[in-house]
This record gives sequence, structure tokens and C-alpha cells, in this order.
Amino acid sequence: MRHLWILPAISLLAACSPSDRCEAPPQPKLIAVKDMSREQKADALGVPPERVPAGPVTDSPEAMAAYDAYVARHNDALQVGYCVDNEAYKARNMKDEMNTVAHAIMATCKESAEADTLATVLRYRNCAAGNK
Repeated sequence: MRHLWILPAISLLAACSPSDRCEAPPQPKLIAVKDMSREQKADALGVPPERVPAGPVTDSPEAMAAYDAYVARHNDALQVGYCVDNEAYKARNMKDEMNTVAHAIMATCKESAEADTLATVLRYRNCAAGNK
């Protein structure tokens, strides 16, 4: 009977670990064509990394267009992901249904992946509630 205080104390300590703090998501670091790695250039061109020259070479106009398109898609995805994370973070304490919050976030961020948005909302709600 006298050891009953142990369970609440353990659960309280577990709920207060540093990894459970709800923090605003960090701003994503956008890339530019000049900052692309060899693997990113290979992805943009659809070839294995060995076929992309390692040194600075003058790329063809087709390769530059592929790099520009890759950077645009990459940066757009980062910005949409940040928008969803940021809006879910701001809505973490809302009492509305998760589905309603997720649809509002999807409309705000112009996102169509409902399952991913719901998972993000749930993650931040769990964090705000002290769960992992």
C-alpha cells in the first residue's frame, strides 16, 4: 500500500521527458540548383549517380531544366510539409474533431494527402496531451 505513489511518479516523469516537448517545427532549408548534391542531380535526371559528372561542368539546357524542375518540386514539398506541421502545431489544443482540423489544414496548405495530415494532427495532439 505504501508503494502506490511510485506509479504516478513514474508516469509523471515519463510524460515530462525532453523529447515530449511540443515545439514549433523549424523552417525548412530550401535548396538551389547550385547546392544540389550529386545524388539529387542524378534523381533529377533519372540516371544513376555514377553517370553525373563529379566536378563543376557546364550542363546542357535540358539538364538545367531538369535541375530547376527538381528544385521547384523539392522546395514546394518542403513548404507544404512545413505548412502542415506548423498549422497542426498551432491547432494542437483545439477540441474540434481531428478530421475537421485536418480538412481545414489541408485547405489552408493546399495539401491533398488526408492520411498524412491526420497523422500530423494526431502527433501534435498527442504531444500536447503529454503522450509520446
